[in-house]
Amino acid sequence: MMKDFEKEYYEDEAFWEGDMLKDEANQQRIEFTAAMVPTDVRSLCDVGCGNGVFVNYLADKKYSFSIMAIDRSVAALKYVRTEKKEGDLSAIPLDDASYDCVTCLEVIEHLPYGAYEKGLTELARVAKKYIIVSVPFQELLEERHNQCPSCKTIFNHDLHLRNFDDEKMKSLLSAHGFSLTQLDHLGAADHLKGHHLFRKLFYKEQFKEWRSPICPICGFVKEKTADHKPLTAVASRPTMKSKIIPFLTSLPKMIWQKEKKYYWVIGLYKKDQ
Repeated sequence: MMKDFEKEYYEDEAFWEGDMLKDEANQQRIEFTAAMVPTDVRSLCDVGCGNGVFVNYLADKKYSFSIMAIDRSVAALKYVRTEKKEGDLSAIPLDDASYDCVTCLEVIEHLPYGAYEKGLTELARVAKKYIIVSVPFQELLEERHNQCPSCKTIFNHDLHLRNFDDEKMKSLLSAHGFSLTQLDHLGAADHLKGHHLFRKLFYKEQFKEWRSPICPICGFVKEKTADHKPLTAVASRPTMKSKIIPFLTSLPKMIWQKEKKYYWVIGLYKKDQ
């Protein structure tokens, strides 16, 4: 069951509407996940479907299997165009082994102790043959922290509570009778090596900026202000200072050593015989 602060967070219409999950990287993730579904699947359930970005894609592409979507947010389910049910990962409202494949995409990183273990058990209970799980890969949770202006609690502004690497993914469902058969990494991008430490040393205030809709500890919500149309900008002649500052800022990035990182890791698990 959702706590009060979670209801306020996830039942906000603004959280689900628009194209926030439709950028190019997410589209590639959705397409890759769809292609990962084994060919012998005749029924699929997406648990924690959100606004249906994955199941709606499957429906649009007219995949041959039946589709069910499960989410605890009523606001999110309004956008889902397939068969759907309101339900929580910790108590999926479906029978045992009722779907050939169960998917759970970008969900379990949000689960606290207790709910996490129960959620994995529920995925294995409902899945007849396969489970597909995707999560952020090797996420630095502290890199996406913010600080509540009221109670000063520091927490991950996406409400992520755990991170995952290849080893965790390999053994994720082994205790529940499912073995990993495919592991892939998605969302490749170049990052400045050691940039997180650089920011932590010289820009500490960035880790305390308020970016979350609500504080999970005290319930603080930033007061919304009325929208105002922006004033028309008046063109001004560029000065030497305005020209040189962007150059000096970008110069270190030109010579800074880069490393490739992946944003997501996704695993396909098959039920043990």
